[in-house]
Amino acid sequence: MFEKNLHDLVRGIRTNKNNEAKFISACIEETRNEIKTDNMTLKCQGITKLVYLQMLGYDMSWSNFNTIEVMSATKFTFKRVGYLAASQSFHENTDLLMLATNMIRK
Repeated sequence: MFEKNLHDLVRGIRTNKNNEAKFISACIEETRNEIKTDNMTLKCQGITKLVYLQMLGYDMSWSNFNTIEVMSATKFTFKRVGYLAASQSFHENTDLLMLATNMIRK
């Protein structure tokens, strides 16, 4: 079901220049399903794709709670992706910022 990794996303955006918005909206829907799973590897892969789309100018603020979940993972590689996503998408008015701060203190 979830076949696209970050490399496939970048390749797909480059090849679908005429239908870029349609391709990206389909990828965002797939990513929404990825980050809803309990599998932390899929969730981390989805957050990585959302970080890339955030760099392209798309909004990923709807995934802030999932970013917190990835930040609290036990594997360091997952934590690194979560902190990268938090540094890009969190701002001073983010509701979950206090939760992230308390998680760092522990």
